[in-house]
Amino acid sequence: MAGLFDGFEGYRVVTPAEKRDALTKALVAVDANVLLNLYRYNPRTTNDLLAVLDKLGDRLVVPHQAIREFHRNRLKAIGNPEQANNDARSALDKSQHAARRALDVWSKQVALDESELQHLHDDVGRVFDTLRAAVDGAAPDRVHPSTPTDEDPVLRRLTDLLDGKVQPCPDDARWSALIDEGKQRVADMVPPGYLDADKSDQYPEGAAGDFLVYSQACEVAKARELDLIIVTNDEKDDWWWRRGGDLIGPRQEMTREFFDLTGRRLYLMRPSELLDHSIALNVQVNPDSARDAGTNRSDIDDVAGVDDDDVGLGEWTAEAVDSLLERLRAEGRRDLAEVILEAARSGGTLGRDAVYTICGYSDDRLLVGFTRPTARITAHLQTEQRLPEVVTPMLTPLYRGPGRLYAVRIPPEVVEILTTHAPRSDVEAELEPTGKYRPLSDYLSAIRADSTSMTFTEIEDILGDTLAPSARRHLPYWYSSQNSLGKAVATAGFKPRGVRFDTETVEFHRRG
Repeated sequence: MAGLFDGFEGYRVVTPAEKRDALTKALVAVDANVLLNLYRYNPRTTNDLLAVLDKLGDRLVVPHQAIREFHRNRLKAIGNPEQANNDARSALDKSQHAARRALDVWSKQVALDESELQHLHDDVGRVFDTLRAAVDGAAPDRVHPSTPTDEDPVLRRLTDLLDGKVQPCPDDARWSALIDEGKQRVADMVPPGYLDADKSDQYPEGAAGDFLVYSQACEVAKARELDLIIVTNDEKDDWWWRRGGDLIGPRQEMTREFFDLTGRRLYLMRPSELLDHSIALNVQVNPDSARDAGTNRSDIDDVAGVDDDDVGLGEWTAEAVDSLLERLRAEGRRDLAEVILEAARSGGTLGRDAVYTICGYSDDRLLVGFTRPTARITAHLQTEQRLPEVVTPMLTPLYRGPGRLYAVRIPPEVVEILTTHAPRSDVEAELEPTGKYRPLSDYLSAIRADSTSMTFTEIEDILGDTLAPSARRHLPYWYSSQNSLGKAVATAGFKPRGVRFDTETVEFHRRG
């Protein structure tokens, strides 16, 4: 007689204790993105992760495809420290200018003494001078793309660590057969790796890269009769069994496939989990290392996929991303805003099933025109010169030939923006429904009349602050109940009418 999980091995959720036990016995295969991020972590995290990997001894292996991708993308992972410093200084200069301008506007509204305003300007200058000095003095020993191999500390450590642990490339016939199998699995949406279908023309192996890593790791585990842990930074739905933002374990199909092949257990771990469970290997690591390793970073492969000839391609800014999300919500398209946020939480790519769940679509619905609202708002932001003339679309639909959309992807810089500066949750927003607009809510609540007409300037005088830029550009902003202004007006029992941009006036009428 069969048991509860016989034939359903992929549905069993393992415990932390089981993961720690597996770390002491299982084969551990490391993906390329783990090795590449050694250049992107702070030095403490890099050293701690290398110490854990070293403790695995001969149970550590690196599939041939993973090393191929490491060498292919290493310079992209290193980046350009000088350019990063220049970008940071430029951003600080703009922020300082904006802070000074905000103080100037505010000082006129409150009739601040000129000498006091100058003191504030001096304080702002000192703060930004400190920040610029920190940027200029950061990571003086940072590896550069031109650093000789023998002087690269990461390469030196990896050379010793991975000696004898990198799997050889199969012979040409076997390699070609594996690539063909991987491409067919992508076409059939068999995990892992099918969400990389858009990379089919970038490299000789096409979109089969993840399968090549997975299949060779499985073969080695079978030959050595061991359970298998694959350590990867990939958090996409074509690797993970997930529910919302929770990564539960490998896709059930992968767990069952590995069990049928070997009779053993397959695990997925992120580097942060490896550090969290390091005590199982008697390795002491800094608790901050796991947090650093767990920080969502844009996909190296996405960065590496941009041709050097595309240097004219602009990037999204935090301000532009916030504006686009704000306008989507003001237009009643909170579903699209949530798709973008969930894609960021998923590392940049969101599968079709997740899109349909978020949007509440039936399975037979076609997504024709799905990205039009974001494209239209992007064009408006470009017209307003808040975005470069050429940027990566906010939502890129991914198709396989004439088939249905199977995923959407957002730009890597948007992933970085949204995961580094994550917006508040809906619950937090409800706890503070009016934000800076509370004075307006209090003002409207105190009046006895059923209606009142106000200029934008009068509202700003009440707020002691400027209106959001959207209030002077987009009518839907005034009528939305989802933003801070709309919530403040609704809390007072009013609703706006007759908004006019030419005269900058608005009428507030008591709700019936």
